[in-house]
Amino acid sequence: MKALEVSVDGNVIGIFVPPAGESFLAEIGSIPRSYMRAHIMSADEHESWQWQLPDISEGQTISFRRIEAEPGSGVPPHDVRQRNPEEIAELRRLAAEGFARAMKESEAESPSHKR
Repeated sequence: MKALEVSVDGNVIGIFVPPAGESFLAEIGSIPRSYMRAHIMSADEHESWQWQLPDISEGQTISFRRIEAEPGSGVPPHDVRQRNPEEIAELRRLAAEGFARAMKESEAESPSHKR
């Protein structure tokens, strides 16, 4: 499965593997403004996972490489929270509505539909 290898100044700090069959998201921000903070997030039907990466100082380099890894391998998440089934159902409903709306708007803007 796809995972994320993270390096700081060329040294691998970890391999981050999402739950089996799921994706991951990496975010970096200059908060507070004196250094960068980064984290990785993932989730499945039951849990949300988060990994906090080391703070990145000015002049340091952080790099990400997509790799293959076995499910359950890699750095364990720093934070695991249970997900609310009702919240998941509502998010799916909203996503389906948004997708349908986007498809309808895309069709309306398509040159084949304009006269």
